[in-house]
Amino acid sequence: MKWMQGKGKWLVLLCAFMVLGTGMTVPASGSLKIRLDNGSKSSWTEGIQIPNVTVNYSEEKPKWSKDEEDWVPGKKITGTIRVNGTFTRSDCTIYGGSVVSVKAEDGETEIKVSYVPVAMLECPERAGWSDNTKTKASWKKVPFASRYQVVLYREGGIWIKSLTTSSTSVDLLQYMDGGYKYYYTVKAILKDSSEEDYLKEGEVTISDDSVIQELGDTSGTWAEYQNGKKYRGEDGNYVVDQWKMISGKWYYFNKDGYAVVGWQYIGEKWYYMGANAQMMTSWQQINGRWYYLNTDGDMATGWIQPQPGKWYYLYSDGSLAVNTKVDGIYQIDASGLWVP
Repeated sequence: MKWMQGKGKWLVLLCAFMVLGTGMTVPASGSLKIRLDNGSKSSWTEGIQIPNVTVNYSEEKPKWSKDEEDWVPGKKITGTIRVNGTFTRSDCTIYGGSVVSVKAEDGETEIKVSYVPVAMLECPERAGWSDNTKTKASWKKVPFASRYQVVLYREGGIWIKSLTTSSTSVDLLQYMDGGYKYYYTVKAILKDSSEEDYLKEGEVTISDDSVIQELGDTSGTWAEYQNGKKYRGEDGNYVVDQWKMISGKWYYFNKDGYAVVGWQYIGEKWYYMGANAQMMTSWQQINGRWYYLNTDGDMATGWIQPQPGKWYYLYSDGSLAVNTKVDGIYQIDASGLWVP
């Protein structure tokens, strides 16, 4: 009886274990620590940061939902990681991203994670001047940048003006005086604090020097009329029947005080005034023909050499000779260049 009593206890325990066992699941393979590490802002380098992904300190290469060259800072992307073993969502701890889904099948688990790309804005390229008077600052657009900070300096590092712009150029004329040398710095900055989590402002680029020569009159005002525009000097009088340099550009005003446009014969020389009435220089295409206007604005004729070793021929009306021979000797190609 004692043996039977002992055996009965074991049977009861075995039955209880079997009943409990029917409600148990297959245990997971352990826990997973997933890291999407892009460092801190102090260590960001220029351009998009591709995260270093590890699972339990073992490096992984996720399959991303977009090619890396198509990533945009602040725009969420999804990465897929596959690991051996059976895991659930509660087994996953993630840093630097979020778990989207966890799916186990045939002894393997597919984990989808989301990540927000981050970037340090690049330095602006080609910071220089886009006009002949070198008063309009311009630079190449920086990827992902929506604003720029520009600081104007006079020679000797004298601070003149700081400003921000969403454009890739800004006219600095109103802050400059003739006879001084200027330069500026420009850097890409954040639009506002909403971008701080995924963007860092870029480094400064220093521009070329700009030597401001004579700017002429800068204190008068323009007035628009049906027949054109006039310029009223600081003394209150309109400029009439003369050349006038205004903010570094030359204009010619007729006897009625209007700034003339188009071809003008002045002082026995031809000049071409652009649509905004300023005197044009260098190569200009006008009505389908090319002309060369000297630095003083007068139209060139005959042989010219605007660049060392490059000769062109201009007819008596100033138009460029192309696809021909000059004097039956000198071969001119389709671009107007003399071919020796």
